[in-house]
Amino acid sequence: MKNLQCAAVIPAAGLSSRMEGFKPLLKIGEKTIIEHAIARLESAGIDEIVIVLGHRAEELIPIVETTSARWLLNPRYRDDMFTSIQCGVSAYRNANNAFFVLPVDTPLVHPATVVRLQKIFRRDCATICYPTYNGRRGHPPLIDTSLTQDILAYDGTGGLRGLLRRFEKQARNVEVEDPFVTMDADIPADLARLRMAYLPQRKPV
Repeated sequence: MKNLQCAAVIPAAGLSSRMEGFKPLLKIGEKTIIEHAIARLESAGIDEIVIVLGHRAEELIPIVETTSARWLLNPRYRDDMFTSIQCGVSAYRNANNAFFVLPVDTPLVHPATVVRLQKIFRRDCATICYPTYNGRRGHPPLIDTSLTQDILAYDGTGGLRGLLRRFEKQARNVEVEDPFVTMDADIPADLARLRMAYLPQRKPV
C-alpha cells in the first residue's frame, strides 16, 4: 500500500454520566476536551475527521464548525458508544484506507503517535494497529476499512473491542512513548490526572 489515506471518528455523543460536568466541554488548559481531540488529529495530518454527536449536540456544533472536522448526529446515542462508531464509519466521504477511533475523553494523544501508527500499519499491512504504552493497549486503534461492513453488521456485544477480538491474528501492537494513549477522562479523578499530566505538554498543541 504506497499511499495511506486515513480518517478518524470521534464519538462525542454520550451522557457523561460518571463525570461532574459534560466531558467534551470540560477544559484542560485553555481548550475544551473536544478541541484538544480534534486539534491533535489535525496536527497529525488527518484530513477527514467525523465527530459523532448526541447529548447536548447543540452546544458542540458551534465548536466543531470552527475546525476542519464535520459532525453528524447519532439518534441512538443513549444506547452505547458503539452505535456512534457505527454512525461515524458509515459516513466517510473520501476513499480512505483506514480509520482511527478516538473517544472524545481520550483527548491528549500525541500527533506523533497517530503518525507512527500509520507508518506501522502501512509497513506491516496490518488490519488493526493498537498503540501500547508500557505494554498496555490504548486509543486510538487504526482499523482497515475492510472491517467497515463487519462493524455495521455487529450487534454491539462488548462494543468495538468485542468485535475486534475476532481479528486478533491480524492485529499489531505498536509501542509508543505516549502515556496519553491510556489516559481518559471517565471520572473526575481521571480528569485531574490528565490536567496534571498536560502541564509540561502545553506547547506542542
